[in-house]
Amino acid sequence: MLRFLRLQNWKSYYEPVEFTMVATRERRHGNRLARVGRSRILPVTAIYGANAAGKSALVDGLEALREIVLEARRAGAPLPVIPHLPQGAEEPTLFAVELIVPDRDGDDGGDGKDRVFYYELAVDRRRVRHEVLAQVRARTEELLFKRAEDRVDLYGELDDDERARAHAVVVAPNETLLGALGAEGAGAVGTVWDWFAHRLNIIHPESAYLHLPARIDADAVFAQAMNSGLTRADTGISEMRFDEMKMGALPVKAEHLDDLLEYLREKGGAFAIDVGGADHAILSLTDEGEPVARRLVAVHNTETGPAPEQRSAFTLPLREESDGTQRFMNLLPILFQLRDEDSRSVFVVDELENSMHPKLTEDFIASFLEGLDAGDRRQLIFTTHEIQLMRSNLLRRDEIWLADKVGGQSELTRMSDFADIGVRKDADLLSFYMSGRLGGVPRI
Repeated sequence: MLRFLRLQNWKSYYEPVEFTMVATRERRHGNRLARVGRSRILPVTAIYGANAAGKSALVDGLEALREIVLEARRAGAPLPVIPHLPQGAEEPTLFAVELIVPDRDGDDGGDGKDRVFYYELAVDRRRVRHEVLAQVRARTEELLFKRAEDRVDLYGELDDDERARAHAVVVAPNETLLGALGAEGAGAVGTVWDWFAHRLNIIHPESAYLHLPARIDADAVFAQAMNSGLTRADTGISEMRFDEMKMGALPVKAEHLDDLLEYLREKGGAFAIDVGGADHAILSLTDEGEPVARRLVAVHNTETGPAPEQRSAFTLPLREESDGTQRFMNLLPILFQLRDEDSRSVFVVDELENSMHPKLTEDFIASFLEGLDAGDRRQLIFTTHEIQLMRSNLLRRDEIWLADKVGGQSELTRMSDFADIGVRKDADLLSFYMSGRLGGVPRI
């Protein structure tokens, strides 16, 4: 889980801004909060604000940090840093996170309990200026490494690690030590690296779930869950299925198609092929070894009366479905993973409600929150303009943040911080927000 994020000199944020998922003392919906040590961690957070107020910039900052940690880059290649140009163009950008990860069996006598780490990184376009990794204990922080320009100091389990010492000597100026050490998967550093690589998921409005056709084809349980979710959401879709299509309709050159088929004859399996827009096809071989191409389509049922002969069905390619249906179709797999009792994932979704009906957005969040308790370790963090969620009884005050731009800089404030002006747990949050007294709305 994400416990804390700090950004400084990043896009529209110049002064340090701190975003926390640690709950306040509010008791409402307290049964669904994760308990980590003495802290209660929120499973969901909504970030509101006017256009260009800094909502997406917050998401982009977390994504940039992940990219800097994980991506390999050639010597001298620039880092993906965008400072606050009016005031911080020549200054480094600072990222800091506290994250909660599962202890690994065998690491420091791991017993499966949670571990909390603090990671801080200061970079400019050319180099890493400062980097720190520490484990956060109840009363102390135990350093694992500290880097300042070209000097690296190792502590704890890394102090006598010859591999870590070798990396510390040769780490490139535009490379993080966390990325260099963690990719090999050992110890606490590997656990933190794994959080960035496999636990943190960032979804943009245009993002598509690339594995959708392959999973529907290969996983009957997943396919049934997709069909049930789309039907329940009143999209008009009763089923997603594959219909055979002409091989010549695949956007693949003949010589490349021959190579794909030769691979399938030798290795088996199937290929998922983008055929344009939201449409995908599966290329595979029949039991007799003949090539077959099947396009993923949506089945719609129509009824003009109660008699069987008054019912019919038709299919549509996915590119013909509405933007809202396509968006929901790509978000449903997220919901399935978030509802998995064993899931330990953080999903950060920019513009969650993009093209979707308000009730569909509300139902999506409610479905995620249903059944959560103190032992769960999964989070949904999203930006939104869907103000009706403030009246839905889904969110606590400390689960709502407001982004606002003041004097050319973005600021973040939690709704619970306005308790002194009457924003109490039973207040009409929507009315307070739309009145403009809390900020985060366009100045029209």
